[in-house]
Amino acid sequence: MASAAVLEVGPGKRFDKPSAAIARAHDGDTVRVAPGTYVDCASIRQNRFTLEGLGGAVMQDKARAGKAILVIDGSKVTVRGLTLANAQVPDKNGAGIRAEGGELLVENTRFLNNENGLMGANDPNIGIRIVGGSFIGNGACQQNCAHGV
Repeated sequence: MASAAVLEVGPGKRFDKPSAAIARAHDGDTVRVAPGTYVDCASIRQNRFTLEGLGGAVMQDKARAGKAILVIDGSKVTVRGLTLANAQVPDKNGAGIRAEGGELLVENTRFLNNENGLMGANDPNIGIRIVGGSFIGNGACQQNCAHGV
C-alpha cells in the first residue's frame, strides 16, 4: 500500500488550482491550499481524503456539474479551513458543498454568499458533521429552497 501524499496548491507550488491537485490525488491523500483566491470548483471522489485551506484560501465563482463549488462523492472526506463563496447555477440551487458520498467532516469552513450553503443528496448513508465555521449570506432561492445547511 502506498503512503498518503500531500499535494500543495498555490503560487510556486506544483498545482496552481485546487481542482488540478484534487484530480491527481488518490484515496488517503491531502491537498493543502495556500492563501489566495481561486476561481475554481472540483469533484472529490477520493475516500479518506482531506482538502485543507491554509490561512485565507478561498474557492469561488464556479460550480461543478451545475451543483456546487465542491461536489463530494467520496467517503470519510474532510474539508477544513476554506472559504467557499458565490456559488451560482442556472436553477438557483448552487451550494458551497454538495455531499453525495458517505461521511463528510467540515471544519472551520466559511460559506459566503452562495445560493445555498451545504447540501446533501437524499441518501440515508450520508453523514455530515460540522465543527466551527460560519454560514453568511447564503440563500438565493428564497421561495422554497434556500438553505444554510
